[in-house]
Amino acid sequence: MKEYIPHKEPIPYLLVKDYFSEEDVNLMLQELQFLTSKEKLAFKPPINMAEGTKKNNQIGLDEIYSKRETSDILTILNKIYKDEKLINKLCDMSFFYKSWSVTNKDSTLVAYYEDADYYKSHQDLAVISMMYWLWKEPKSFEGGDIELTDYDIRVPVQRNQLMIMPSSTKHAVTPVKMLDNKVRFSGNGRYCIFRFLYIHLLPRDEELSYPSI
Repeated sequence: MKEYIPHKEPIPYLLVKDYFSEEDVNLMLQELQFLTSKEKLAFKPPINMAEGTKKNNQIGLDEIYSKRETSDILTILNKIYKDEKLINKLCDMSFFYKSWSVTNKDSTLVAYYEDADYYKSHQDLAVISMMYWLWKEPKSFEGGDIELTDYDIRVPVQRNQLMIMPSSTKHAVTPVKMLDNKVRFSGNGRYCIFRFLYIHLLPRDEELSYPSI
C-alpha cells in the first residue's frame, strides 16, 4: 500500500513508499535487465560539469524507443500523472508545485550503479525531478543514498520508492558498494529511473509533437 510522506522544510520534497504494484515492478525489472544484458547502458560524461563528478552508467529511454507504448517503464511511469492524491500532496506542500500543471514535456533516464559508482553534488536541468529506485532481491549492495547537499539531508533509498523534488535542488548519490558479485553489468546493482518535467516554450505556429502532461 502506498505511503505518502511529505517534507515541507527546509526544501519541499515528497517520498512515496511502495509506489507501484508488484506486477508493474516485475515488468520494469525485466526491461531493466534486458537493457543491462544488451549493454545499452553506458557512461556519459556530465554536461558542463567537472571531470570526476560522477561514475555510473545510464541511458535515455526516449533515445531508444520511438513509440513510448513499446516500453513498460515509460508506460508505467505515466500512471503518476493520474495520481490525484500525489498531485494534491505536492501542491499542499509548496506553491512551487503549482508548476506541475504547466509542464508540457518530459524525458526519462535510467541510471545504473555498481561497485564504487557515485554522483557528486549537482542540479538537474528541468523544473521538477522524479526519482524511482529498483533492484533485484535480495539486495546485493550498500550505499546509493540521496544527499540533499545544501541542507545536510540524507534520504535512504528504498526499493519501489518514488521521490519528487524541485530540479534546482542540489543532490548527490553516495558511493555504492557491492556485497558479493562485483562483475560489471551483473544486473545486481542499484537502478534509478528519472523522470524530468519541463516547461517547453514553442513558437505560436509550432504544434506540440508530444502529448501534454
